[in-house]
Amino acid sequence: MDELTSRTRLKPERDELGDAVRTAATLQGALVALLVAALLRATPAIGEVVDEITIERHDSAARVRLRLTVPVHYLRHAVSADGAAASIYLQALAPASFAGKPFPDEVKHSRANAAIPGFTVRVNLDPRCEPAPNPICIVVRFERAVRYEIRLGEDRRSLLLDFPPNSEGEGGPPTAREKP
Repeated sequence: MDELTSRTRLKPERDELGDAVRTAATLQGALVALLVAALLRATPAIGEVVDEITIERHDSAARVRLRLTVPVHYLRHAVSADGAAASIYLQALAPASFAGKPFPDEVKHSRANAAIPGFTVRVNLDPRCEPAPNPICIVVRFERAVRYEIRLGEDRRSLLLDFPPNSEGEGGPPTAREKP
């Protein structure tokens, strides 16, 4: 009978082990689902300022839209003599988004197309880049000289670079400008 009893005990233990494995797998699946849901609802990575770069066509002119992750206040900008580089100074209106530890520069690239040469956008959140509170300093470098105008979008979350129909024409790029 001891042999029969021990066999009877083994069967419930196997079922209990199977139940424990199924429960653990279910809990693991639920945890993964929760993590995925949290990531999908999460805000952009801390320190990320430029969410998206798009190139838009308007009649024969073109526009680069730098979609930002936070609303900003435009401070000023300065463009190099040939237009190949521009420094843009903004102030984040949501300081908690970038407060705390220093962040490395964010760098994004865009390929050239028929209307606009390729360019790089470098974002610096170092408080020393501009004396304003919560500064965002952006440097845009084009692969070649080009004409454009810089302004803040109406949504306060977009930085617009407007290119005239003939962006390589005469007259040179705009010079430094204060608040629009």
